[in-house]
Amino acid sequence: MRDFLTETNLFKAAGLSAILTLMTMGRLVHAEKPFGVYVGLTFALMAFVCGAVTAWGKRGGMPGIVTDSQTLLRGLALAATVSLVLLPVQVLWLDPSFLDALENAESKTRMELAYPSTANGCLSLVLWSAGFQMMFLQAAPMSFFVRLTGSQAWALGLCVALRSFVAYLQIDEAGVTEHAVLFTVWAMVTTGVGCLVFARFGLAPTMFLAAGLDLNVFFVPSSGP
Repeated sequence: MRDFLTETNLFKAAGLSAILTLMTMGRLVHAEKPFGVYVGLTFALMAFVCGAVTAWGKRGGMPGIVTDSQTLLRGLALAATVSLVLLPVQVLWLDPSFLDALENAESKTRMELAYPSTANGCLSLVLWSAGFQMMFLQAAPMSFFVRLTGSQAWALGLCVALRSFVAYLQIDEAGVTEHAVLFTVWAMVTTGVGCLVFARFGLAPTMFLAAGLDLNVFFVPSSGP
């Protein structure tokens, strides 16, 4: 914990948190949250979560936040390739199932949050996924679990297990009864891939991948112009 609590690490975490909070603002507006309150809460929470990445992101052979240009370019190329390969799978197969499940869910606000009806809403979702969600469910837990276990393999398994639990809570809260297994499996797969990219290529490619995996919202019927 000494690495986590150093003044240098806290400053680094605060700087990274400020960037991610800016990326989250559109999502807060779209979700109609009390903006002033939630911006402060988001910054505080992200500063704590980012501290795990800035402190332990280089443990277990991981490259950390800033990498050399070759590693960065390879990571970005991989992220772009994965996103483009999976985009038609999402649009043609997954999205129709997810849309059907959300239309029949108890929570009617979940549809708009998952598949925004405006371009601004879609953009805010992409930025939120690349920032808050990626950090909270991939980069930070991967860094923490590698610090805890000393093994990337164990850390990856724990991250996927954590994501499956969060997916269960989200499905239960939304009252989704159809395709729940598909929702969970997709969340686990994308989290696993994101954690692997973070462990091999650093933070920027992981953010790029998270954004790319949400580009499908621009191509589904519920995403208006």
